[in-house]
Amino acid sequence: MSIFNVLGKKGTIEILYKIKEGVNSFTSIKNALDMEGYGVSTRTLAERLNELEEENLIQKDGSKYYLTKKGQEAIEIIENIMKWEAKWKEAKIPKIIIGMLGDKER
Repeated sequence: MSIFNVLGKKGTIEILYKIKEGVNSFTSIKNALDMEGYGVSTRTLAERLNELEEENLIQKDGSKYYLTKKGQEAIEIIENIMKWEAKWKEAKIPKIIIGMLGDKER
């Protein structure tokens, strides 16, 4: 499965962030997601954790989940994409200029 398919699934990025924050047992991840309005079913959470393990983004030690080096790097990439998105949301180009550019620079 492609890493993009895994990261694009409901709750996956939120799960990674919870683990990064030290919320690392199944129950604590589930409760934290529910409290923040990212509610995922128990079954979905189990599937996401298994997919993240298969992609080597997290590892399980006993009943706790931890980010791997690959998972830490994925978080850095996600944060950079979020910064990039914010930058371009702030760069509002007036419609008249877009019209003048036509299809040349879109």
